[in-house]
Amino acid sequence: MRRAHRHVAAAFEGTLKSLGVAQPRVILEKPRDPNHGDIACNAAMVHAKELGGNPRAAAENILNQIALDRRLIASESVAGPGFINFFFATPYLHSIATDALQNESAFGDCDELKDRKILLEFVSANPSGPLNIVSARAAAVGDTLCRMFRARGAASDSEFYVNDAGNQIRLLGESVRARYENELGFAADIPEGGYHGEYLTEYARELVAEYGNRFHNLRLDEAVREFSSRAVQHFVGLQRHVLAGFHVEFTRWFFENELRENKAETTVLEDLEKSGAVYEKDGAKYLETTRFGDTQDWVVMTSDGRPTYFLPDIAYHANKYDRGYDSIINILGPDHHTFPSRMRAAMRALGRDAERLEVILLQHVTLLRDGEPVKMSKRAGQIIEMKELIEEVGVDAARYFFLLRRTSTPLDFDIELAKRQTDENPVFYVQYAHARIESIFRKGNVPYPDATTDLNPLNAPEELDLLRRLRELQDVIAETTASRDPHGITVWLRDLATQFHKFYHNCRVLTEPQDLQAARLALCRATQIGLQKGLSLCGVSAPKEM
Repeated sequence: MRRAHRHVAAAFEGTLKSLGVAQPRVILEKPRDPNHGDIACNAAMVHAKELGGNPRAAAENILNQIALDRRLIASESVAGPGFINFFFATPYLHSIATDALQNESAFGDCDELKDRKILLEFVSANPSGPLNIVSARAAAVGDTLCRMFRARGAASDSEFYVNDAGNQIRLLGESVRARYENELGFAADIPEGGYHGEYLTEYARELVAEYGNRFHNLRLDEAVREFSSRAVQHFVGLQRHVLAGFHVEFTRWFFENELRENKAETTVLEDLEKSGAVYEKDGAKYLETTRFGDTQDWVVMTSDGRPTYFLPDIAYHANKYDRGYDSIINILGPDHHTFPSRMRAAMRALGRDAERLEVILLQHVTLLRDGEPVKMSKRAGQIIEMKELIEEVGVDAARYFFLLRRTSTPLDFDIELAKRQTDENPVFYVQYAHARIESIFRKGNVPYPDATTDLNPLNAPEELDLLRRLRELQDVIAETTASRDPHGITVWLRDLATQFHKFYHNCRVLTEPQDLQAARLALCRATQIGLQKGLSLCGVSAPKEM
């Protein structure tokens, strides 16, 4: 799909070297104005001094020397102060449709990252209750990125880190115990900093229904351990179920207790101390992260000998490095702004390559109904449940809407718009284009065309523009994985659907002469495959009827 770009880049580099440029810089871009071509290059301006000083004259000289494959590039011209513009050859555009018909679900895939091993950690919510809408956005973004990395040939794993140890789990156990005792008719209070959601009362009710008063006479410490263990198992199970229904399957669920059982925290602290990165102050142990690029030092062990939450985090990330990943990507909520510099500093202190660790900070989500923010869920206390949102708008709309804005931008999620069955709804608009194509085959009672179909009759501007848009899929996947932001795939899907609707309104299909009908059916099917692929990368279905 990117053959023309690779060809132009190689031809440019060879020509510039032959003209005396020792180290050519060739950057190919898409012109903003389609009348200016399909590919633009400013190399003549970049290397003007080496090529005689006049950028436009240098561009003309390059075009006089460059050898281009006319099966890929139809024409080229100099524009403005020295831009060189290239126009795709029609046979090359036809080959995009053939590629789609041949590869179907693998359309747009490549092996550019075949030697890369990538780990994405996302959601990683505490096992203390239902998932919220920030977790839902993280799930949509993380899973889509994982799919895109795999489409580029990478070995891409996804991971959910379960904080099943530490103080918050003790508080969870105490909170469940209090609700359990309340359900039995005994007085008990939620501890300070504990959990108050109605979902805990529901869970306590389930425990009483199944076990009666079995846990009532346990010592406090025994009861807290019992309820902590059961609650973690219960809520992690619910989280798994909700995420699976959201089309998110993690390669691994990594439990913090694994680190404790393997004494990973002790080992990593010893390693940090051996490196001279730890010092004591007022009885506590500090990691001197300011030596490694952070703005402050952080406590890793309190004065009474308890590890802070930072120490198991360091051990977990050291474990990620030990597993040999080339890129380690964390997707976190907006309240983790100190995490990137802190953890990179810790990795440097351990002698690891901190550049391999990347952090995406997802911004807030605001749910809107009739233009007004949705109030918090009574059942969940201070959160809006992911499960509730999915049940109201559906998986497809939820996943797609969470991808509509850049990860660095707060997201307003319009519930009523997500439910609307009109072109105003972004996901409906794209899915409808797919269903409309299917209706053409159904109405004509014709089978899907194969890759041997003669596409030479396709010469109308609407046809060629549709092929141009299809060709961009591989570029979009490359750009979104490079930027670690899948937002671009929704833009491409919208543009592809728009281009198809334009084609549909201007170009008849079933009533044309046989050769043109066959070619346009092939174009329709290729477009349908492109829509399917883009939606699949988003974890969204491609319905045949709507």
